[in-house]
Amino acid sequence: MTLWSRLWTLTCVFLAAWMFAPLFPAATGAAQAQETPATAPAAAASLRAGFARTDLTPTVGMEIPGGFNKNFSTGVHDPLWAEAAYFSNGTVTLALVGVDLITVTEEMVQEARAQAEARCGIPAANILIGASHTHNGGPVDSCYHVERDDAYCMFAAGRIADAVVKASEAAVAARVGYGLGQESGVGYNRRFRMKDGTIRTHPGKMNPDIVAPAGPIDPDVAVIAAEDVEGRLLGCIVNFALHGTTMSGNLLSADWPFYLRETVRGGLGSDIGVVFLNGACGDVTQVDNLNPRPGEFGEAWARRAGMSVGAVALNVLAKMEFVPDAPLGVTSETLALPIRDLGNSDEELVRREAPGIGLGTGDDIYLKEAALVRAMKAQSPTVAVEVQAMRIGDAGIASNPAEFFCELGLAVKRGSPWKPTMVVELANGCCGYVGTSESYLGGGYEVRTSRCSYLPAGSGEQIANASARLLCQLAGE
Repeated sequence: MTLWSRLWTLTCVFLAAWMFAPLFPAATGAAQAQETPATAPAAAASLRAGFARTDLTPTVGMEIPGGFNKNFSTGVHDPLWAEAAYFSNGTVTLALVGVDLITVTEEMVQEARAQAEARCGIPAANILIGASHTHNGGPVDSCYHVERDDAYCMFAAGRIADAVVKASEAAVAARVGYGLGQESGVGYNRRFRMKDGTIRTHPGKMNPDIVAPAGPIDPDVAVIAAEDVEGRLLGCIVNFALHGTTMSGNLLSADWPFYLRETVRGGLGSDIGVVFLNGACGDVTQVDNLNPRPGEFGEAWARRAGMSVGAVALNVLAKMEFVPDAPLGVTSETLALPIRDLGNSDEELVRREAPGIGLGTGDDIYLKEAALVRAMKAQSPTVAVEVQAMRIGDAGIASNPAEFFCELGLAVKRGSPWKPTMVVELANGCCGYVGTSESYLGGGYEVRTSRCSYLPAGSGEQIANASARLLCQLAGE
């Protein structure tokens, strides 16, 4: 081959390499990416997540709310916690806090949100604070003969803010997952239709006058979880609808959610964050009135409920698939709902609601409560009710401050575009029991006028409709 021929050949090879060069680096780059898969999710992940908890156990000797009479704590069965989950994608930041208390007051929520926003920059409106509804918690509620302790409420608000700030400081690049399981053997509707046409709450085990339960249960165990980019689980949020009334007695306790968290952490062998948010359990407890066994109270029943729900949550976590890119969203609406018609006198009101027997208490306490609600209405005829909605990836969360009936929570889920959807009651305040419109016609403890129940029939449907509407708005973003 002549020198000229060799030069021509080399020139052709060079030109071919130059012309087709764009095709080859892509293939080479793909091969490199396959060789180092652990680094790929880190580059793709824009989401950050963190979990933290703070102790808000009150001083022994303070009141324990949740009953008709005063009950002062004599010790601690297990500490009370504020457990926080924090998520941020650079555009939206939000936090969810599960609190081991029977309720949270609006003043507590405002204080905790303001402190958290000032300290870590998260918008106050983007924080959800939900009470677990333990009946063995600190003195934050005033109803019947029990009164809240304002100093403790502010202490708890500070600890809630601490949890949010610590979760934000712990945040790392993360992936999220969500899933749904079911547990149908620990919760029972406590309201029953009776042969005389009334509805009674806890009419007594095997009462021969029981016709049928007056409402459903919700077996859903919804879970949202986050892991770091190396696959280590950071924490999870668990939502299930069940009253915190198993433990009873005078020891401070988170009730059955304590055993839920112990089960999840024990099963994983890791001290991860476990944020519990209670579902629509206004009429759902652990007591099975259609079963002749002794009453389902005490540590053994708390363990049974917590372990059962925790086992389902573990199963959901075991099958969960995580994604690095999860859109976040939050919105809210404040409803101005009226205080119900209180009649012309307290005596008239109590007589009108007299069929609402079921928890073994007389009318005297309701005369006292009716007068207090009448004073509330004189001060303000309407109540501000915050309805909040969030999305984390494909999971939706709808919260409200009511002790929300289960049927209403199921209605929110039916109207939601998200799977799963968590319905969270007693969040961002407390506006008492809120049932379906029908529930106000037959009676029962939950609808009798008191500082624990003062909104009118129809309020539940308004809250449910607002919740579903906000969830749909988030889907349209």
